[in-house]
Amino acid sequence: MSMFLNDPSPMHDELQQNFQKDHNSLQRWEHLKKAISKYQSNNKNDKCGPWLEWEIMLQYCFPRLDVNVSKGINHLLKSPFSVHPKTGRISVPIDLQKVDQFDPFTVPTISSICHELDAISTNEDEKENGAESDIKRRTRDYKKTSLAPFVKVFEQFLENLDKSRKGELLKKSGKALYLSLLDI
Repeated sequence: MSMFLNDPSPMHDELQQNFQKDHNSLQRWEHLKKAISKYQSNNKNDKCGPWLEWEIMLQYCFPRLDVNVSKGINHLLKSPFSVHPKTGRISVPIDLQKVDQFDPFTVPTISSICHELDAISTNEDEKENGAESDIKRRTRDYKKTSLAPFVKVFEQFLENLDKSRKGELLKKSGKALYLSLLDI
């Protein structure tokens, strides 16, 4: 397969020319599929057989994980609201319906959240007369920061997860009840 895509050959040259003309990945993929079918019909002892397209997708398109990603706790895999060690950006859940509008450079950083919390704390210290405890006030403060929309997305995800879990439990309990009635 690497010979097919990387070595100088008429097929390679044809792909290079077509890739220069095409402006998007869909057009390039279509050209590649045509080249694969032409290559497979001309080459009788093809090692990849009908799986060449899948092999190319696996090799070049699917994400690859290296050992450090899965063993290092400060590497790329992050749980929601963890902090990236180099950038200070907070790992946030995103709404899949609005994924095209998501800009990773607008994600809050830990320092920006700390500044926002300090500003909230200063403003509320001036207003507060001891009416509510400091702990209660701090637990709501995240709702006043730039992290609030991401927390809302996460809470919505959890609510939907809870609803689907309850739905599954209800279905199972309904089936159990129905089966127990049959046994009577």
